[in-house]
Amino acid sequence: MTKKIQTKTEKLQNWYDSEIEKDNVILEKEKLEFIEEIKKMKKEDILSKNPEKEKLTLWKRIKKVLLGI
Repeated sequence: MTKKIQTKTEKLQNWYDSEIEKDNVILEKEKLEFIEEIKKMKKEDILSKNPEKEKLTLWKRIKKVLLGI
């Protein structure tokens, strides 16, 4: 058996590639979990219409724009 001798940069590159691979696996798992959570929700919960929303007066709208609230 011959074992290839790796330089320091090759070792770092291999480590970096493996870390990217791990991150991609974790990301994909989290995406699937998030999708499953969304599928369990009702449409009404996500897109709820809020009729209780207070109508802003002219002064409140001006204040909101000026203060960036």
